[in-house]
Amino acid sequence: MKLFFFNMKGKILISSPSLLTDMIFYKSIILIVDQTDEGVTGFILNRPSDLFMTKEVEYSEKIKIDLYYGGPVSSEYFYLLRSEKIHKEILNVYDNLFWGNNLDFLINQIEKGIVKMNDFILFQGYSGWGLKQLDNEIANDSWIITEKKVEDVFSFKKKNSWNNLIKEFGHKYRLWSNSPDDITLN
Repeated sequence: MKLFFFNMKGKILISSPSLLTDMIFYKSIILIVDQTDEGVTGFILNRPSDLFMTKEVEYSEKIKIDLYYGGPVSSEYFYLLRSEKIHKEILNVYDNLFWGNNLDFLINQIEKGIVKMNDFILFQGYSGWGLKQLDNEIANDSWIITEKKVEDVFSFKKKNSWNNLIKEFGHKYRLWSNSPDDITLN
């Protein structure tokens, strides 16, 4: 089995149809935001949750922030993905794409009108792998790797993003691009 051991930071992982039975990563699009000697960190871009956060900012005004399911690791923590550096603690993924976890600072910036609701994605939890673990999954065709640009990353929040993206990888995936989210309905 060939192992890859290359830098995954900034890459997009698209779950292949071989993950049809995986309840967490089925039809997921993941942005890899960090890679260290210990492992790889990413966020599922296309998994909105039914949860949201609200904060009252003035007497009758509230901020509502939708939460996305970033992955099964550290679900008690929140992380943000942003296309502009807004805080010294925020980390660069590539070009003008950053991630961090300073939720108080984010809410403060929203209250002041500096950050708009469409300027970021807020995740609960993250996806993580050991280096060899992810390499093995890639070698076993669980993931398709692509490099998209910043503007594409935020468009993956849309419904059916996986279905539309998988079409780009050729004829063998076209059948899967039309499959329902619940494959048992097919």
